[in-house]
Amino acid sequence: MVRRPAPHHALRAVSAVLLTALGSRFALAQPAPAPAASAAPSATPSASAAASAAAAATAPAPPASAAAAASAGSEGPTPAMKEEARGHFTKGLGLMQEGAFSAALAEFTASLDLFPTRNATLNAAYCLRKLQRFDDSLDMYERFLRDFQNIPPDDKSLAQRAISDLRALVGTVDIQGGEPGALISISGVARGEYPPVAPLRVAAGSQLVRIFKEGYEPYETRVDVAGGSFVRVQAKMQALKASGRLKITESGGRAVDVIVDNSVVGQAPWEGSVAVGKHMVMLRGQGKLGTQPVSADVKSGALSSLSVRAEELDGALRVTPTPPNALVALNSVDLGSGNWTGRVKSGAQKVEISAPGFLKQTRDVKVEAGGISVVNVALERDDDAPQWQKPSKFFADATLGFAIAPSFGGDVADGCTSGCTGSVGIGPLAQLHAGYERGSGFGIGLTLGYLAAYQDTTNRVAKLTPAVNQPQLIGSGTDHLRLSGFAAGAHLSIRYGEKIPFLARASGGVFFANVRDERTSAFTEQGFKIDSVAYAKDSLYAFANPEVRVGYKFTDQFEAALGLQAFLLIATKQPTWDSTIQMKAGNQIGTYAPDTLTGQVVFFVVPALSARYDF
Repeated sequence: MVRRPAPHHALRAVSAVLLTALGSRFALAQPAPAPAASAAPSATPSASAAASAAAAATAPAPPASAAAAASAGSEGPTPAMKEEARGHFTKGLGLMQEGAFSAALAEFTASLDLFPTRNATLNAAYCLRKLQRFDDSLDMYERFLRDFQNIPPDDKSLAQRAISDLRALVGTVDIQGGEPGALISISGVARGEYPPVAPLRVAAGSQLVRIFKEGYEPYETRVDVAGGSFVRVQAKMQALKASGRLKITESGGRAVDVIVDNSVVGQAPWEGSVAVGKHMVMLRGQGKLGTQPVSADVKSGALSSLSVRAEELDGALRVTPTPPNALVALNSVDLGSGNWTGRVKSGAQKVEISAPGFLKQTRDVKVEAGGISVVNVALERDDDAPQWQKPSKFFADATLGFAIAPSFGGDVADGCTSGCTGSVGIGPLAQLHAGYERGSGFGIGLTLGYLAAYQDTTNRVAKLTPAVNQPQLIGSGTDHLRLSGFAAGAHLSIRYGEKIPFLARASGGVFFANVRDERTSAFTEQGFKIDSVAYAKDSLYAFANPEVRVGYKFTDQFEAALGLQAFLLIATKQPTWDSTIQMKAGNQIGTYAPDTLTGQVVFFVVPALSARYDF
């Protein structure tokens, strides 16, 4: 059976011993004297709360509820208890003025434990807020208004404004589906048994919900709670398939609670069924009595016994890791994931923080007696870790470009000299790329394409050689060249970026070309011309196609891009005009010279648009 402490003992166990702080970004100004009558209400405890130590300890406002009265004991506080409460309160005021809010909170809660007062309650609520424990602060402010009468107007207004502000920084967690009697903890703080009597309030941020019951697999999940939001957790607890027995005793026979994996499971001596593996065990008693975390290894079907001695723990440690789900270990004992706060012995302590995808960090911490040591650790990402690598995928993209060649080259284009005019080579280039891309951005695949480019020359020197032994005829000619064909090959690529990706790709392969020359000639001196004659020649080229482009991802799968390419054709054998084709010129028969129709190399520049789809 788990011992249920009285409310004031629970407050001290949570606030003064564990000092758990839940992350957020809200802060207040330092405590200040009461404002002038014309000033706006202060956000800090008023002078009646901050400057009345003696009065607060010796003449408190009476509790308004029976529960608050009972917290002082059935016979009421003794003079010695009042004097001790006054000492804690006075010390807390000094610490609060110095900004030592954790230590001040411990003093105020110790004072409340001995003798509940209005001013100690208000100052404890303020310290909790400064420590960003917004849910605990909200509870304390509500307790302040609920349990005390004759509250000064300034203090009442301050508490009401604080409650209004804090409700926007506190969310609620509603747990359903657990096993009756299961123990609930949220970010390491015990929150009672399942089912809770009401949804549980927590500070906004990332929270670790853990539900434990003997004989069941612990249920654990992390939830992100926004201020003012309601988050439902559907707990699915499975019966243990492999378990062992764990027995915990306190060697001195002291009355202490047993905490296993951050859940209070009972009072020492305790024995129960737990999952096979390593478990974190602590003992906690009244005040500073307890043990540092130790590890217990449980074997299947076996009894593992652990006897430890509780002692005064004169220091406290708070570890806040980033990312919030990082695993925390103290002196090689795993404490679980996320924030951890607890009492420890003063002196040297070793804190280890680890998380998948991050570089592990170890901190040597010197814990001072009587204070709390705060360790904030932001892990550095391990860029080589598998989880940061993007998933590999298949892809396909289509490209439509406008190919521009300064010249096709060869005897036809290069023969366009004085008096001749020639156009640039232009035409569409359509391509399809398909392949496989690794998460690193390296891709490989196949390339298909089609090119149809045209170039004209006008008034080029034309030469006709008669079939009989006659002088060569010189005239002028016009050539309409077309270079078209299909490309097939492979490509390699590298791609960077997410929303605006950059791609560099190199393709290569063969180009099956058809080169066509439609020629017309005029021989003015002889008074005749040769009408249009076309000749086409199939040729084989090798192609190289480097490309760069910048895209924009409209969805996770679809991307459009602008790019610039070079399309280079290298002829295995230059196509030439067939010199056996005979033309009739007047009363003569002749042939054209075997002119090369393209150069050995034809170079295109291709601005292009692309669309890509990732499968």
